[in-house]
Amino acid sequence: MSRFLSALGLPAVLAVLFLTRPVVAQDVPSLAFQGVSAGSPMDADPYATPYLYQNVGRGNRMSATFQYEAGYGSRESRNFTQKGIEQGLRVRFQPWQFLGFEAFGGMVLGTSKGDLKGQAASIEVIGRALDQRKHYVNLDLGAGYIYDYRGDHIPRARLTLGRSFGALDLSLSGLFEIPVGAKGRDDLDVMVDLALSYGLLPWFRIGVEVAGEDLEGFGDPGEAEGGAKVLFGPTFAFTLPKGFFVKLNTSPVFAYAANQRFAPGVARPDTWGFMGRAAIGWTWQ
Repeated sequence: MSRFLSALGLPAVLAVLFLTRPVVAQDVPSLAFQGVSAGSPMDADPYATPYLYQNVGRGNRMSATFQYEAGYGSRESRNFTQKGIEQGLRVRFQPWQFLGFEAFGGMVLGTSKGDLKGQAASIEVIGRALDQRKHYVNLDLGAGYIYDYRGDHIPRARLTLGRSFGALDLSLSGLFEIPVGAKGRDDLDVMVDLALSYGLLPWFRIGVEVAGEDLEGFGDPGEAEGGAKVLFGPTFAFTLPKGFFVKLNTSPVFAYAANQRFAPGVARPDTWGFMGRAAIGWTWQ
């Protein structure tokens, strides 16, 4: 836990400073011209989504977002957080309100010696196919590629279905990855995330995320990557002045189906673990 708090020190300090400062009208994004109620994440905040384990195509037209990400994991869980301390930078360009392009680069450091354990990079295009203001629900579709921390080349696709009811937001997403030519990997990796959040204030949302990773392990008696794992915990999103934002999530993770095929001499990971993620970013628009 102390390592996670250390990694998240900068976002935490910024959040505390913002919470203790007086709020003035010009600091809060105006929603009057958006046609949505205060606290709704639709077209109002500098982040595309208030969640840590989802992604959507919505954003403000001709905007660019730069997001620093930090994560800590006490056990190996590839899409949630690596075992160690993860550091990364995500850059997003939104030429149209319904279409965005993203690039990510990251590395994982060991928790004891701070040694480099892996590096990753990804690119993705993601767009909003349906908008609830016209089609009752929001539907986002994305496709891309990742060179992951294990050194494998993986095409990926995502789908996110959601809807906002005033300050309440509901979202369900799926991420599908195909490790092409990777030895000792599954043919298909599936991650599903169910999230909801509520805008308590125009600049603060509180929510919860429940995510499942390697869900194909429920049907495979010899799953290659640790079996199905479930993460659940609170998420907090802060809209800061001048286009800045902070997002935080802390969650336990449970290896529900520990049916991984282990090589000789490799110990089975703990059934329970801790995951934490944070993102601090700035949107130019």
